[in-house]
Amino acid sequence: MSSVAEVSGGLTKNSKRDSLPLQVPYLRVANVYANELRLDDVSVIGCTQNEVARTTLMAGDLLLVEGNGSLDQIGRVALWGGELDQCVHQNQLIKVRPSGGLDPKFALYWLLSPLGRRAIEAVAASSSGLHTLSLSKVGGLPLPLCNPEEQHETVRRIESAFAKIDRLAKEAKRALELVGRLDEAILAKAFRGELVPQDANDEPAEHLLARIRAEREAAPKGKRGRGAKA
Repeated sequence: MSSVAEVSGGLTKNSKRDSLPLQVPYLRVANVYANELRLDDVSVIGCTQNEVARTTLMAGDLLLVEGNGSLDQIGRVALWGGELDQCVHQNQLIKVRPSGGLDPKFALYWLLSPLGRRAIEAVAASSSGLHTLSLSKVGGLPLPLCNPEEQHETVRRIESAFAKIDRLAKEAKRALELVGRLDEAILAKAFRGELVPQDANDEPAEHLLARIRAEREAAPKGKRGRGAKA
């Protein structure tokens, strides 16, 4: 990885930073999930100008979670698209900035793939129930390199497949909603006697149910007496 990307760490937050005049958005582990950024709750941090220059995120940067108690969550990765201006990142997030003709999305999908996940989990250290990565281990991750055109075509095919899956999922959801409404319609027809041929003299089921309900409500209710004493 390090031959085609710059791998670097972020900033540690502490009370001394509260007094620094330059306060900027601060991306944390809680904001980074597998192929997803959750930016509804972004913290801020005080920085020096040099720190901002060193750690500000750029569109195309990859962010990997450096430590987690679950092995399947270590190294979860998302792509930064420039969603916030002058945003820096936590030291528990490892930044990978592609260079040398590496397509960021190609690297992202590789790291998300079963082979990429296997490579990450193989180098993750474990201590006291916490799995961790380091800059050197991320930099040493294997990456199947091909020319830029092949990378772009691979990304295009992956995203085309994702789009098809999303479309099928929406169609399946819509079909389930239609089935639910169809069930209601069938029950309504059943109680109106519309599902089978009906004698003209037969009372429709919905009328029968209404009549039974009315008769029950009109029926006198017996009074409860006190039992005879022995």
